[in-house]
Amino acid sequence: MIYFIVGTDTDCGKTHVAKKFAESKCVIKPIETGKNSFADINDSDCYQLAKIQNKDIKDINVYFFNHPTSPHQAADLDGEEIDIDFVKSFINEKEETYVELAGGLMVPLVGSYTQLDLIKEVGGEVILVIGNKLGCINHSLLTLKVLRDSGIKIKEVIFNDFGEVNEMTIENERIIRELGDL
Repeated sequence: MIYFIVGTDTDCGKTHVAKKFAESKCVIKPIETGKNSFADINDSDCYQLAKIQNKDIKDINVYFFNHPTSPHQAADLDGEEIDIDFVKSFINEKEETYVELAGGLMVPLVGSYTQLDLIKEVGGEVILVIGNKLGCINHSLLTLKVLRDSGIKIKEVIFNDFGEVNEMTIENERIIRELGDL
């Protein structure tokens, strides 16, 4: 089974969740951007996942672009193009794989081909990570709607409170669970 770790937006805590799964599961991040923004490449998501799993980076990642932007734009800036069929075969190499995606659900990979398209073609279930912060209600409900309208099963929803539980985070979670039918 393939499980996609999807975020409501960037910096919502996908990698934090992926690293927890990597302690006991196969976790990959086929596409990462922002290589030139790391002072130490070992701090990048894919290198951290490789280290936790005691694997080589090539077992975790196939595209690591320089610029911290959406994959389609980062690939273009690096003079490359993402081979979707290669990414799909990389994801399907193992029986049970957790796949951390790059950014949110509707992020383009090539042209108008989004991460949602990738999930629909590969199949599998989604683990939705919600960065519990201002704006998350809208992002979360839209993401849940798109997943459901696309017939994609939601395995789990994880609220990332960034270590701070307060009245806002409690209310956000309550509203999302209620309006999102969770």
